[in-house]
Amino acid sequence: MPEIAVKVTLLNFMITQDGLQDQLLGIVVARERPELEEEKNALILQSADNKRKLKETEDKILEVLSAEGNILENEEGIQVLKDAKIIATDIEEKQKIADETERQIDEARAGYTDIAWRSSILFFAVSALANIEPMYQYSLTWYVGLFIQAIQESQPSSDLEQRLKNLYEQFTYFLYKMVCRSLFEKDKLIFSFLLCTRMMAAEGKIQDTELTFLVTGGVAVGDIEPNPHSGWLSDKSWGEIVRFSDLEQGKNFKKSVGEHEKEWKAMFESAEPFNHEFPGSWKEASSFTRLMVIRCIRPDKIVPAVMLFVAKEMGQKFIEPPPFDLAACYEDSNSCSPLIFILSAGADPNAALFKLADQKGFSERMKVISLGQGQGPSAARFIQEYYEKGGWVVLQNCHVYGSWMTSLERICEEFRPDTANSEFRLWLTSYPSDVFPVSVLQNGIKMTNEPAKGIRLNVKGSLLADPIANEEFFNSCKKPQKWVKLCYALVFFHALIQERRSFGPLGWNIPYEFTAGDMSISIRQTKMMLDEYEEDQFKALNYLIGECNYGGRVTDDKDRRYLLCALADFYNPHIFEDDYRFSPSGVYRCPPETPSYEELIDFTLQLPLTQMPEIFGLHENADITKDQQETNYFCDTVLQTESGNASGGGASGGSRDDALDHLAEDMLKKLPQVFDRDKTMKKFPIKFEESMNTVLAQELIRYNSLIEVIRSSLANLRKALKGLIVMSADLEQVQIAINTNKVPALWAKKSYPSLKPLGGYLTDLVSRITMFQQWIDTHQPAVFWLSGFFFVHAFMTGAMQNFARKYTIPVDTLTFEHLVMKEDSYASPPEDGVYVNGMFAEGCRWNKEKHILDESEPKVLFAVMPIFWFRPAEMTPKQCVWQEEKRDENGELIPSGYYVAPLYNTAARRGVLATTGHSSNFVCPIVIPSEKPESHWIKRGAALLMQLSD
Repeated sequence: MPEIAVKVTLLNFMITQDGLQDQLLGIVVARERPELEEEKNALILQSADNKRKLKETEDKILEVLSAEGNILENEEGIQVLKDAKIIATDIEEKQKIADETERQIDEARAGYTDIAWRSSILFFAVSALANIEPMYQYSLTWYVGLFIQAIQESQPSSDLEQRLKNLYEQFTYFLYKMVCRSLFEKDKLIFSFLLCTRMMAAEGKIQDTELTFLVTGGVAVGDIEPNPHSGWLSDKSWGEIVRFSDLEQGKNFKKSVGEHEKEWKAMFESAEPFNHEFPGSWKEASSFTRLMVIRCIRPDKIVPAVMLFVAKEMGQKFIEPPPFDLAACYEDSNSCSPLIFILSAGADPNAALFKLADQKGFSERMKVISLGQGQGPSAARFIQEYYEKGGWVVLQNCHVYGSWMTSLERICEEFRPDTANSEFRLWLTSYPSDVFPVSVLQNGIKMTNEPAKGIRLNVKGSLLADPIANEEFFNSCKKPQKWVKLCYALVFFHALIQERRSFGPLGWNIPYEFTAGDMSISIRQTKMMLDEYEEDQFKALNYLIGECNYGGRVTDDKDRRYLLCALADFYNPHIFEDDYRFSPSGVYRCPPETPSYEELIDFTLQLPLTQMPEIFGLHENADITKDQQETNYFCDTVLQTESGNASGGGASGGSRDDALDHLAEDMLKKLPQVFDRDKTMKKFPIKFEESMNTVLAQELIRYNSLIEVIRSSLANLRKALKGLIVMSADLEQVQIAINTNKVPALWAKKSYPSLKPLGGYLTDLVSRITMFQQWIDTHQPAVFWLSGFFFVHAFMTGAMQNFARKYTIPVDTLTFEHLVMKEDSYASPPEDGVYVNGMFAEGCRWNKEKHILDESEPKVLFAVMPIFWFRPAEMTPKQCVWQEEKRDENGELIPSGYYVAPLYNTAARRGVLATTGHSSNFVCPIVIPSEKPESHWIKRGAALLMQLSD
């Protein structure tokens, strides 16, 4: 806190790179050339002894000189001076020899400086992982231990240069393996990338500006030149090409895109642009420069491009993480180091742990405790008991008992090798949590074991798990043919809804953690219904499984609609047909006839290892969306690891501050002043018959508040950069956000929802302000830009109120009809209701020729929707809920003629659950004409958005 900080002196005890380099240098020399280190230490002792003798001599001389009487008559004093001269001469000669010896030793030690320097850089790459997950904690003691072990295990060589190369390669890969076992799969490539780029940056092979551009796309707030390649290149990509061309490494790239448009377009359309040969002089581009080019043209393929980059710079083994090996983790442990399982959704380490306990003979000496309120004392008692007599203690779900974690930390700190039983082990499991003790994480052995990815492996895993794997349970159903098909259908459904999470908001608004327990109870209920009822109970099963077992976890009503829609594809009477297909292509289908348990496993192993979007009911464009999600996660996460450097500093601090000051100045020039509300209210007074004047007044209040906080923070940031005021914590966060092309949190608190980067956000904000300024300067617009409103619900209520007051109808009996208009513009407003535009379609598009909802075009993720007429009417509003669809005599779904599409503020779709039962991101349902069944669009994830994320 500031009031405490000014009263105390703060000391930063974090080790510096130079300090760590010296420490590692001492370690490697002591291991490689112990005689040098011994001589060095002997010289230090000799030097200290010489200094002591000199001090004693000086003291004696001072004592003689301070004695009374004539010094020439003092024989003892004269002898002391003679002895002092002899000692001083002897020490001087010894010191000359020592200095020369020390110089020779330092020269020999200097040969090992490179490995110490490189290893110190790698430590800070590992330390940066804590910015990603609170569980990624690694101590210096642990790191030094790995370093020593690598020295001992690396290939020896009499040639120093070769020996250092062997040592560096051994240590780097050893470090990679040890850290990888504690990382989630999604972060392992990021760690490899960190190791690679940190070392390349230290060697001067890449610059900070290049790395910043790769993960942010550059920062720009001004207008960019028009896009001359709009036929195939998005405006966002063109903007990044322009900014890349301003860098030294990207000079003339913009010109090359114009000169070799055909070749660059071919790369854009390629399925593997990262393997594509660049045209012209860009053939010779460095591996990192290639990454930046791919960022500009095909950002969705950055992750596979990074894999190629790391493989080229460091080796293939750095993109192939070693498989999980619990036995190896156990062998690396000791009685004082806890073993920590970092859990993820669907992960269950118990089976592997119990198997290891059987192998090691600890199954009878293992105590498992699931932590929760009141379990602390018994956990502490068992730890103390097994600590003394030997055995394993397993504490599960540490994250749920945060109040006891300080006690656990204290218990672990008291572990001592001389008092602990050598057979004692403490096992801990926890989801990522900031309440877990850092010291326990740093001193323990961390492990992650995530569930299998992909439909095939997921289905196989479920079939091999209880209760299906229980032979008696599987073979005891009274209706075996129906049982096997429904059993397989449910297992497939379970895999489907889990794998759909990889598509982000297009798959699920909220990524739910469905568990094996959900499937287990559903399987048992299905068997029970088959055994106890003659008729098929699909209605009951769909309710139990969709609304209760799985649906109990689903909080978003649009997600619930999808869940019930997907389940209906698996739990319906047609599932008993041998040719029933789970996907349109027939690649995924129900097993024919009545296969045995083993045949069911074999049938599953014939499925593709990787799945296409069609099995999820998604368009082929969904793969691009999925890749883009991975790119966004990669870039955002790398940016987090670099957050300590984001605010600038170091040698280039001055130039960075100047650039930031110019950027803030440009933003202030671009951003208009606050609205004059008093003048506006005179022109558009609040009146009963025109609710839009009230809407305008409320919007201006909100925008003025946002404009004021942006202008004041930018003005204060410029003053702080010049040293005129103190750089507060809020201003520092604004500075970091601007440098990383993010919207500052200080602005977001006062802002409308937006996922745009800083440049896009400011452009969007100016467009919104311009819309209202035109409204104020002229008149109410004929077509309202729906996305421009801060609070859309107020605008829609205003339109409804105008209609209700005009016709004296209760406003709570009204809803909107949504009519899609054919014209691109209108000069005057409709008689009733409002014309609106500014919406985008995701997962679908509007077919102007047929005037219906249609499939997306290839590689077009978002389509602009036409003008809508929101016309108030007395009718029952249609909601985004699932209603079972009817089928014709051939079993084909009968289209309803429309699709109720949810309208969201942003592409995230997810928001805070409001008291209405809807997400705060949700605006309203829009009814759109369609020739396809509603379930088709539900599975497509089709929705309307008010703004994009670019």
